[in-house]
Order: sequence, then C-alpha cells, then structure tokens
Amino acid sequence: MNAKKIITSISILTITVMGFVACGKDLSSDPPFTTFNFDTTYDDMIKELGEPDSEKESYYGNAYNYSSDYLDLQGNVQYAFDEDGHMTNMTWAYFSEDGEEITDIYNDLHKQLQNSLGKTKEATNTVTNLADIWRLDSGNIELAAIVTSDYNVVMFTYLSPEYSTSSEELEE
Repeated sequence: MNAKKIITSISILTITVMGFVACGKDLSSDPPFTTFNFDTTYDDMIKELGEPDSEKESYYGNAYNYSSDYLDLQGNVQYAFDEDGHMTNMTWAYFSEDGEEITDIYNDLHKQLQNSLGKTKEATNTVTNLADIWRLDSGNIELAAIVTSDYNVVMFTYLSPEYSTSSEELEE
C-alpha cells in the first residue's frame, strides 16, 4: 500500500470516528448522515432541503435524492415515503472509481456500527459484495458495499420499524 492510500485510509478513519463522536448520535436511533428521523414528513423535507435533485419510484415508495456531504465525502441521501406519507427509509450512498476506497469506508462504518450495536448475525463478505444488517426494535440498519470493475458504491441505510423485518419474522 503506498503512502497516499495509507494517509487516505487514516484520514477516513479519523473523520469517521470524529463524526460519530462530534455528532453524539446513538447509531441505533437516528442516522448520523442526516438531521431527519422517521417522523419527518415530505413537507418538512422540502421546507429544509428544497426541491430534490431527482426523484424516482422505489420498492419503499417515492424516493427523493439530495446531494449530501458526509464524512467529508460528496454523496447522496435518499429519503423514501410510502403512499400514506410516512418516511420508510433513509440511505446515504457514495460512489467512487476506487474500489479500495469504498471497501475502506465500509470497513470504518462497519467497525463503528459493530462497536455501537454489537456484532451482526447477518453478513455477506465476498470479493464484490459486503453487507451487514442489524435488526433493531427501532428499525433495521443496513450497510453494504459493491465493488466491481464498473461500479463501486457504499450504502448506509436506516429503515423505519414498519418496513423492517425482525429476526423472529425471518424464522417463521
């Protein structure tokens, strides 16, 4: 690993740790990448952020995307609302041409989540796909990274309790 990559990795780790400490957010409740929570309405979102950069229909409802700076990285935050206007999920995504950068960010976030929430029982760890799910009463938290020759992304998602699946439900 060359010096630039080591410095980048250390910087990302430091920023991640400082972000979680400085924000003082409990990772099990509200996402550290936004001030919103699951009580936030569409109107609240528009009032605070203005019109979205883009919108689309998603599995969880209408999704609205905004550019967002988190961990000193320019990514996107997506807020999705169901047909009744309830927020279903919030996702921060960061794309990069550098797969190693994505893996480093994933590993740093994973470590923070694991320190806060404990070890997950659901994990995927392949060459091109890293993913973990923490199933909590306050809603599922999902962390995923996809690293391929054409596509590199890390995604950090908080799902509302109504759209989360508990471990018990999976066993049924």
